[in-house]
Amino acid sequence: MRLLVTWKGFRDADLGLIKETTGATVLTGFTEEEALKWAPEADVILGGYLSAQVLASAVNCRWMQSPFAGVEKILQAEWGNPRMVLTNGRGVFGPNIAEHVLGFILSFNRGLHLARDNQAQRIWQPRLPIRFGELTDSTVGILGFGDIGSQVAKRLSGFDCEVVGFRQHPTESPYAQAVYGLDRFAECLGDLDYLVCALPETETTIGLVNRDHLRQLPRHAIVINVGRGSLIPSEDLILALQEGWIAGAGLDVTDPEPLPADSPLWGMPNVIITPHNSGSTTFLKQRALQIFFANWKHFCQTGLPQVNVVRRDLGY
Repeated sequence: MRLLVTWKGFRDADLGLIKETTGATVLTGFTEEEALKWAPEADVILGGYLSAQVLASAVNCRWMQSPFAGVEKILQAEWGNPRMVLTNGRGVFGPNIAEHVLGFILSFNRGLHLARDNQAQRIWQPRLPIRFGELTDSTVGILGFGDIGSQVAKRLSGFDCEVVGFRQHPTESPYAQAVYGLDRFAECLGDLDYLVCALPETETTIGLVNRDHLRQLPRHAIVINVGRGSLIPSEDLILALQEGWIAGAGLDVTDPEPLPADSPLWGMPNVIITPHNSGSTTFLKQRALQIFFANWKHFCQTGLPQVNVVRRDLGY
């Protein structure tokens, strides 16, 4: 079995563990040239954002495991083997991104982002020009109540707030007072103090949270986006912040990425921007390998992986 590893996050020790656990012939393609060289020979690919050329060259690949949850770029490319099965890293980002979300919320509630700006200028300003808040008695809406959304809700459970989730196929959760279908999202906007967005990018989610939805939120509401920047049209978000329809936004994802230097978002005091790194954590590699090794076992036994199989018709 020939396994092509293209994820640059792996080190020699990781490659040794992969070889020992799988017994495969491990090929490394950490550069485009290397990946193109080995792609036609690979039976399995363990990698992230491969170029369209590499995917088109992988004519013998029966299964590709991505360590990331978002696989829209892979789905948009033409595969050398149209019957290749794609699995993703759903589940590896829940705890880390959930903590990032809480960091956004708590920063806005206590003005930590403004205090840090003042610190850099040696300014002592006890009364910051924001409404100090608490999560107590507030309502947090989580748009995209999958692994990340449920992990956010779990961490919010100790803050005396109400959590409402929205997902394509609603199910009960011990960490949410209610989980609704996406069709009920708009009707609940007026009750939300915080809106956390954790949806993947699909044809149905691009531009979903538009200016009409942003205008329905309370003026003190904070919008957090850790899913995909395409969910919220940039011009609509900028307008909502400029016009005061919402109080602020915490963005780990933007549209486009990287965010252009001339974007008004950079200079807004009621915006906190992080460069799409909320998933970074020391546990990421460990969790990704757990999923891969579980799928490898299934693949060797049945010819098909079974964990986190991506449906091309749904986009995730």
